[in-house]
Amino acid sequence: MALAAGAIVGTWFWDVARDRVTVDDALARALGLDPEIADTQVPLERILTTVHPEDLPGVSDAIAEVLVRGGRFAHQYRARGSDAQYRWIEAIGRVDFDAGRRPREFSGVVIEIETRRRIEAERDQAQSLLRSFVDAAPGVVFAKDRQGRFLIGNRSTGELLGCPLEAYVGRTDAELLRDPEQAAAIMATDERIMASGQPEQLEEHVSYPDGRRAWWLSTKAPLRDAAGRVVGLVGTSLDITRRRAAERRHREIEERYRLAARATNDAIWDWRIADGEVVWNEALASLFGHAMARTDARWWLDHIHPDDRPRVDARIHAVIAGTESVWSGEYRFRRADGSFAAVLDRGTVLRDEAGSPVRMIGAMLDLSARKAAEAALAQSEERLRLATEAGDISFWDVDMVTGALIWPPRTKAMFGIAPDVEVSMRDFYDSLHPDDRAPTRAAFEAAGDPDRRALYDVEYRVVLKEDGALRWVAAKGRAVFEDQRCVRVLGVVVDITARKQADARLQELNEELESRVIAEVAERTRVEEALRQSQKMEAVGQLTGGIAHDFNNMLATVIGPLDLLASRLGDMDPRAKRYLDMAIDGASRAAQLTQRLLAFSRQQPLQPVPVDANKLVEGMRALLAHSLGGNVRLKTALVDGVWCAHVDGNQLENVILNLAVNARDAMPAGGQLTIGTANCDMATAAGDHPGVPDGQYVLITVSDTGCGMPPEVMARAFDPFYTTKTVGKGTGLGLSQVYGFVQQSSGHVRLASAPGAGTVVRIYLPRLVERPEEAAPLSGQAAPLPARGQQQLILVVDDEAGVRQFSADALTELGYRVLSADGASQALQVLDAHPDIALLFTDVVMPEVNGRQLADEALRRRPALKVVFATGNSRNTLVDDGVLGPDVQLIGKPFTVRELATRIGAVFAD
Repeated sequence: MALAAGAIVGTWFWDVARDRVTVDDALARALGLDPEIADTQVPLERILTTVHPEDLPGVSDAIAEVLVRGGRFAHQYRARGSDAQYRWIEAIGRVDFDAGRRPREFSGVVIEIETRRRIEAERDQAQSLLRSFVDAAPGVVFAKDRQGRFLIGNRSTGELLGCPLEAYVGRTDAELLRDPEQAAAIMATDERIMASGQPEQLEEHVSYPDGRRAWWLSTKAPLRDAAGRVVGLVGTSLDITRRRAAERRHREIEERYRLAARATNDAIWDWRIADGEVVWNEALASLFGHAMARTDARWWLDHIHPDDRPRVDARIHAVIAGTESVWSGEYRFRRADGSFAAVLDRGTVLRDEAGSPVRMIGAMLDLSARKAAEAALAQSEERLRLATEAGDISFWDVDMVTGALIWPPRTKAMFGIAPDVEVSMRDFYDSLHPDDRAPTRAAFEAAGDPDRRALYDVEYRVVLKEDGALRWVAAKGRAVFEDQRCVRVLGVVVDITARKQADARLQELNEELESRVIAEVAERTRVEEALRQSQKMEAVGQLTGGIAHDFNNMLATVIGPLDLLASRLGDMDPRAKRYLDMAIDGASRAAQLTQRLLAFSRQQPLQPVPVDANKLVEGMRALLAHSLGGNVRLKTALVDGVWCAHVDGNQLENVILNLAVNARDAMPAGGQLTIGTANCDMATAAGDHPGVPDGQYVLITVSDTGCGMPPEVMARAFDPFYTTKTVGKGTGLGLSQVYGFVQQSSGHVRLASAPGAGTVVRIYLPRLVERPEEAAPLSGQAAPLPARGQQQLILVVDDEAGVRQFSADALTELGYRVLSADGASQALQVLDAHPDIALLFTDVVMPEVNGRQLADEALRRRPALKVVFATGNSRNTLVDDGVLGPDVQLIGKPFTVRELATRIGAVFAD
């Protein structure tokens, strides 16, 4: 039956002891043997002649081996058939032993396996091809069974799993991956796909064995058998970590562009020239009422006033078609309500490598308000002209760029000049009385000086050209500056001849009376001038203090994010780092300028401590020597046993350093700077210190041997922004900062100087009666950056989104956990929802409920809560206004990440 079925080629029986083999007819025919030997006995060697020569040694060895061990025999080899062709067969038999363990008989069958061998070869070739394809495929390629066990994978799969193919085949992700959560997530995804029978593409966050994290884009599909049943899963994965990083950077760039476009008041547009699409920012709606983000170029041209459209269209296309890259123009643009706005539009053409235009990006500025202001100004000038004519007043205008002098006929008449005669500045000075020319010229030059900007207020005599008569004229005026350059001086002029004559007659009649009241008038003038100066300084102080406070809030969203961005980026493109350093440096200098404004306005946040003036000056020697240079000798005259003062030591150091630098600039050829200390009791030395109120003071004297100051410079030395240095050499805030600090510290400052005799500055600081236990801190010591946070939870509250975001990011960067709120109501809800909040970081000045009130309510609910306040105001102002107590923790805006880390670390350490 086996032979009939074709499964067995034939049978044999071998009497081993006698070496006689009996084969049947079928085997004899299959092996190409003489049919007569069928059912006869022949030696084994006769049968082996049909074996392929290459396979014969293997067959002989296999027979020898089974004769030794006995039992089952199976061996594959090639045998010659009746057609003289070799085919693959398999001999399967059994060796039986006799009682002496000697081989007795060896019988079996022969199976033809040519077809099976061909199929196996094709299978092996297909498997080899599959293995080559899988190994050559990029990324990870794998197959799993229904239980999630790996069936096959490539080399990248082994790298991801951290083991070779033979180690991971037959095992699941749960058995191979070190991260249980990651393994569970992957297997859950695989199970979902096999259950649904639908392929999926997804992004997976995976970990390598060495700890590296990567993002993979995986495509997974069900593996089906011949009947279509899902028996497993096949998948491929590509590492897209770099692509995601590039996409993230691209999104960041787009976000910066979007924020920049939103931050400006201009209507920003981006014109893609290929298809004409134009993308606008929100200003198109806010400025002109068009609630759309995308238009085409035709829509833009259609909204230009018909009278302006041909000019704008021709000019912008000439720029695009030519080699220029910048276009600008003014035209009228139609708003959504049908009215027209005057706009200034400008754009830049972006070209490809071949020079062809690709895009054009620009900004549209609404000039309507400025045009209206210019019209109103013209109307005001006309009204002024009519008013001056009605009031017997005339005006004059000098163009400092061209030198032209503009006099209306009324002004010319005051100088005895005909209306149609051209006049110049030379004509003006020639008409003045010789004794009045020099002071008039000096007043005019002072008004046009960018450093002084004085009021032009003079009275002079005019010699009329017709008859040589004298006429008295009073003139007042102001200069107009653009970028530290005087471009115009204009004012009014009044004929005061009659008043002068009346004054002369009155003087003749009241000479004796005048002589008696001169002293009183002089005294009153002095008092009025002192009052006026005091009022001016107070007004300027309030103005600068308010500006500095608002500027501090703006700088808080500049310095902090730049500082955070610099630390976050680390090593970067050198050019980008240079730009970032330039921005940080500029913002820091702006913060220093703000600090000086606060110092002058007596609103800077001071931290007074007991200060030993002698130790402070001695500690500044190295800093002063470095700042003064080699041409200036430093001398100190420190009195033993000097009293202590209760002041801010760091600010006092800045004051002394400012005075030292001013003294150095006053001694360009070298000289000597002397810094002295002394005790000063007004009860015994009032005559030596005029104008200083009674009391006991620590006196610090800074004197130099420089060029000194004339009286007019001394009178304005403490004025803010006043400086005698050249443009770019000083801000004019050095001495004003000294003045503000001393006044804020309840002290006094006096200045003594004369041309060629040097300058002496005396600073009187109130004495601290109680002797301190510790001296003032040494100069130049900087606190190290505190260690990163220990995951304490901080609640940040600020109504300004930019400051709130930076504060949260900076605290997160320092290692703290952060929650944020935009006001007191939301902050209290967050506080109740998170009992593990350890610190409240809140702005002081907020609408409706300020930071102090928020902190009081928070401390009522959570008495152990720590609180730090942040503000652009000074501590002194907030304490004086009753908003804060003198013992609260406060950090001033703007602050850096280091300053924030120091303050928060100190609060947690307390």
